[in-house]
Amino acid sequence: MEEAPERYRRERDRLARALKRLRLDNGLTGTNAAERAGMSQPKISRIENGATVPTTEDIETLGRVYGADRETVAELLELAESLHRHTENARAILRGGAWRKQQQIGRVEKEAKRLRFFQPATVSGLLQTPDFTREIYGLSVSGDDLDRSMAALAERQKIFRDRSKRFTFVLTEAALRWRLCTDEVMEAQVRHIAALARRPNVRIGIIPFTARVREVPLHGFEAFDERLVTVGLETATITITDARDIQYYVRLFAELEKSAAFGEAAETIFDWIASGY
Repeated sequence: MEEAPERYRRERDRLARALKRLRLDNGLTGTNAAERAGMSQPKISRIENGATVPTTEDIETLGRVYGADRETVAELLELAESLHRHTENARAILRGGAWRKQQQIGRVEKEAKRLRFFQPATVSGLLQTPDFTREIYGLSVSGDDLDRSMAALAERQKIFRDRSKRFTFVLTEAALRWRLCTDEVMEAQVRHIAALARRPNVRIGIIPFTARVREVPLHGFEAFDERLVTVGLETATITITDARDIQYYVRLFAELEKSAAFGEAAETIFDWIASGY
C-alpha cells in the first residue's frame, strides 16, 4: 500500500501540472494569468511548482481565467480539497515513532500565536501531568518509544512560557471524570489544570454537565491561528488547511466557548471535581 506522504506528493504534483497545462493551453504567461486572476505572479509560480496547494477559491478563479470546462474544474476542486485534508494513519505514526509526531506538533505550535484546543473525552496533551501522560501513551506504545514520546510532550509544554502566545482550552466535564487513571492521578491532573488556568496567557474553560449547549461536536480538534486545524481520530490524524473548513472549526470553537465556564467559575468546578476523587 502506498504511504500517505508519497501519495500526498504525487497528488499535489498532479494538481500543479494540471493547472500549468491549462495556462499553457491558453497561451498565457504566468504574469498574464496572475493579472487576470488577481493574484501575484510568484503565487502562480508556487502553485505550478507544487510549493503551494491552491485553495478551492483559487481553483475556481483560475478555472474561469483558463476557460476550463465544469468537469475539469470539479475534478481539480476535488483534488485540492483532498490535499487540504491530509490524513496520517495511526499505524504509520506508531511505526515512525509516536515521539516524532509530538515533535511535529511542537513545530506547528511554535509557529502559531493563537492556539485553541477542544477535547470532549480526554485532557489535551499540553495540559497533561506526566502520570496522566504515561497512562494515555501506555495504551499504544511502550519502552523507549514511550519514554521519548513523554519527553517530547514535556518539551512541547514549555511553550506556555512564551507570553506572546494565547492559549484557549475548552474541556467537557466528562473529560475530567473519565477514570483512566487512579483517583490520586486524576485529582492531581485536575488541580494541575486549575493551576495552569491562572497563567496570564492561558484560558481554560469547562463545559459542565448542567450547561446548555447548542452544538454536538463529534471529536476533539486543535486550531492554530486560522491557518491549520488538526483532528485526532481513533485510527488517524487529519490535518486541515482549507480556509472554509478552518473557519467552520473556528466558529464551532466560539460556540463551545459560550457554553463553558472560565475564571473563578471554572476554578470552582475544578475544585469540586478534584475533591470527588
